[in-house]
Amino acid sequence: MAPSVLIIGAGGAFGRPLVEEFIKQKSHFSRVGILADPAKVSKFSDAVAQGIDVVPGSFLDPKAYEGFEVVVSLAGNAIMRLQPAMIESAIAGGVRHFYPSEFGSDVAQDSLKTFRYFRDKRVTRDHLAAKAKEHSDFYYTLMLTGIFTEWAADPFYGVDVEAHVANTYGRPDAQISVTSIPDIARFTVESILLPLTPGVQKREIRVTGERTTWQKFIDDLGEVQGAKYQCTYLDPAEAAAKQDEARKSGDEVAELMWSVKPLAASGNGIVPGQLDNDKFSFRPESVKETFKRVYG
Repeated sequence: MAPSVLIIGAGGAFGRPLVEEFIKQKSHFSRVGILADPAKVSKFSDAVAQGIDVVPGSFLDPKAYEGFEVVVSLAGNAIMRLQPAMIESAIAGGVRHFYPSEFGSDVAQDSLKTFRYFRDKRVTRDHLAAKAKEHSDFYYTLMLTGIFTEWAADPFYGVDVEAHVANTYGRPDAQISVTSIPDIARFTVESILLPLTPGVQKREIRVTGERTTWQKFIDDLGEVQGAKYQCTYLDPAEAAAKQDEARKSGDEVAELMWSVKPLAASGNGIVPGQLDNDKFSFRPESVKETFKRVYG
């Protein structure tokens, strides 16, 4: 039977392309829903016109999840810590398959065990494992995709695509796994249609568009733009000091920001292990292909 899916956080930067992909593949699903604040239902009128249901309600209310088998959470920084409560409500509402907000580096890497930015993701993983022990018919999927290609070439990581300058915390030879936003959306939607293995409640989907180095990533960007980037590599210890200052002052937003700024060129922004790309029906974009689409 075709699965039913509920999306949390569909109004965000990744939510929109994910909904677009669900619309393209809607025939494979019995129902696709967007959980929305009642005051923001009208925001999704275009999706409704294309056959997507909007469910007004709270992600902390079990009733909002009734009638859905699968939940895909796109929780951002502001509500990441609330995912365990979402999981409790989803299970109470009848959900039996949960996708937490991962979509990035593998936070299980030893080098990231104390990484502040991923703390709430690790707590969520632990909660999912605990719920799986309590409910033998409950499954969860971790989407490990590397950094979004389009977002890696961003001022947040010190990349100025107009001035052709990259001032980045880290080192030029640092490995980075990246995948384009449309491809991450397609991987996610298609993964729901892959059969689950009975009794294996935790599933990891490891997919990337390309694994490269930070310097090659910047060089590819410059080649597509027909420009040579001026690259400066900053000491990650400076970002760590600013992160600690933010922690001491109680500024959690700044603490998270400074925690993750060095990720792209740290060597930790990767998806290690065997990839699952061959389980899917398409070949994802390379770095150059993504940049040609965006900037070419």
